[in-house]
Amino acid sequence: MEPSPTTSQHKYLTSPKCNIPPFHLERYTSVYAHRFIFLRMNGSFDEWTGGQIQDTYSDGYQNIRNQLADLAYTGRFDKAIELIQQNDCANSWRLRTADEFDTRPPTGWTTLHQAAILPTATLSHIERLITLGAYRNLRTLDTNETAYDLAKRHNRPRDILAALKPVNRRGLSDETIANLQRGQDEVIMSRVEKLVKEHKFRMPPVEVLIELQEMHFWCPIPGFYGGFHIQMLDDNCIEMESFCRVVGGSGEKHIVNPDGTWKRTETGLY
Repeated sequence: MEPSPTTSQHKYLTSPKCNIPPFHLERYTSVYAHRFIFLRMNGSFDEWTGGQIQDTYSDGYQNIRNQLADLAYTGRFDKAIELIQQNDCANSWRLRTADEFDTRPPTGWTTLHQAAILPTATLSHIERLITLGAYRNLRTLDTNETAYDLAKRHNRPRDILAALKPVNRRGLSDETIANLQRGQDEVIMSRVEKLVKEHKFRMPPVEVLIELQEMHFWCPIPGFYGGFHIQMLDDNCIEMESFCRVVGGSGEKHIVNPDGTWKRTETGLY
């Protein structure tokens, strides 16, 4: 008999970021679901939170993201770092309502992006943000710039530029990164296209994946009650395992090749 969620798992499952209705908790007893819950709770890999519509998340989580965006925009980085420490939200940006999304889309500016340009951000602030998980490779949505790009454009000191320098652990070319991104996005759309469009979901960037020490992360999809575990393999292919927690046998595995082609390798999992 499979175990029921523990108290700590229950707390994580009902957190605003996890976005899981409490009335489904009794169904989250699969070994696969527990595997990802355990790893996420113990910090074994990052989580990509890509929903961009306010109603996707709880009021409490919306408020946290808006508060953090305000603190970062006004250069109050001590307070911003304190909020990030409390809520594990180093890579969040301001959400939009569904009505304003098309006319006033998200800029995608995280706290690190703001710290890259504002003089109130010291090297210590930037290093602390990176320690808390801020992605150096993540680009803004409006200008398509990394924090390093922004800092360089604003003539920030050399030590800050050095701290913000993007990381490419595999030395992949821009072409290969673009190919992998295209293939990964196609896999996600093949599974959850309707939900991606409904929640204006921002696809997880391959550029971020190759920055991570472990080179894998969990990507929950709002409304899917599950998501994708995305991992860079030794041969620079991307392995994607996906499942819906409330549908037995929904698990699938896909492999994305460096040229952007992909195939489904397993079905009916978990």
